[in-house]
Amino acid sequence: MDARDGSPDPDQQFPPLRPPSLAVMKVQHDRARRISHELEKAYNNLSREVFPKIEPEEERIEPDRQSNLELTSLGIELALKQKEELRLEREVIIQERDGNIIPPSDADIRLRDVNKRYLSAGDALWRHQAKKARLDDPGIVRLLEPRSNGVSDCLLALYKKCDGLEKTKKRPSDFRRESIKYYAGEDANQNIWCQAKGGWSPRDEMIAAHIVPFFLDSDEIGEILFGSRAPDLRRAGNSLLLRKSIEKWFDTYHILIVPANPRETPIMRWRIDVISSSIKNAMWADGPGGLGGDLDGKELTFCNEKRPVSRFMYFHFVMALVRIKDVKRHRWQDVWAQYYQQRPFPTPGNYMRQSMLLALATHFGTVDMNVVESWIKDYGFESPLKLTEEETQEAARRVHVAVEQAIARANGDRSMKDSNSSIGDEDDDEDEDD
Repeated sequence: MDARDGSPDPDQQFPPLRPPSLAVMKVQHDRARRISHELEKAYNNLSREVFPKIEPEEERIEPDRQSNLELTSLGIELALKQKEELRLEREVIIQERDGNIIPPSDADIRLRDVNKRYLSAGDALWRHQAKKARLDDPGIVRLLEPRSNGVSDCLLALYKKCDGLEKTKKRPSDFRRESIKYYAGEDANQNIWCQAKGGWSPRDEMIAAHIVPFFLDSDEIGEILFGSRAPDLRRAGNSLLLRKSIEKWFDTYHILIVPANPRETPIMRWRIDVISSSIKNAMWADGPGGLGGDLDGKELTFCNEKRPVSRFMYFHFVMALVRIKDVKRHRWQDVWAQYYQQRPFPTPGNYMRQSMLLALATHFGTVDMNVVESWIKDYGFESPLKLTEEETQEAARRVHVAVEQAIARANGDRSMKDSNSSIGDEDDDEDEDD
């Protein structure tokens, strides 16, 4: 950083952090796994004492507060150790993949399973923290009582929607129609304009793509991430019109869409950056210019003056960098260094809540804090609506859950597929149940 003004020094070099050897990492993982196993046994034994088994017709005895608090504290310790164990397991898998010990396809499957278990451990941590808060101070239940303050209201609603405690709706089926109308993206033959291709494509080849995943369609998460003045996530400003193959690369963070001119405000020109070498020779269309690599540096084209919401595009940018770091994608450090030295978004810019930027970036482990601190300084804001550390971590976990779901859907998991995202035949003005 430049000592005079705090801006990044493009000549400053940060040596790469060398991870421990695979053998050392396996030893650390085995140790963490043994500790987790012992903690789990202790937790289960204490749980049977605090909540003894009763017959169906018997009334449950009110547990001793001190014993209940001890059990809850042990649950927090267990969840934290499980998260540490799973972080180490992730590193073992990544090193085995990079060392050609296991095939990349097997590594991807194992990483998805580890991520799922990691997010589940985070859910257990959140529940134990909420319970401990209630036991510590029965008169104030910030984490559970929706009427106590705005943040708790947001998180309670978000908790219910993400964990199936409340039946939710799919996004409105008119999202694609509104997106096409917003961008004036349909011709007389009902072809749809692909903003990445810069031309018309048949309707069944096109997607009205969410920038912020549709799993986060709610006022609550919009408030937590972007502040009360942010546009609605369910509106067309949270969309792009893309061919299906390009949308998949966008959803799985193989490409970014960033401002073409980092000094332009408001941002009217957007370009594609290919950040994954694995798609450079993949086809997205027949003929010249139809390879993934041909998209690198290509500007989006629009049919009118409407543009996507810049803070939503910044969210996708941040999550892409976080994602490639989490899975240690090939040359991810180079991508981070590139965008640290050459900022694509105008600065300063109040795009996202500072505490959420930090929590999202560090959710799966440590990062280059020089980069993250620069995001917070240059692109973050805080507002009167404050979050506790536990609430921030939980909100970040919910965002990661939604991102994992969106990636699974993009990779062909039919259980995650949202049929309303496809621009095809449409006679579906009403919402549909999940």
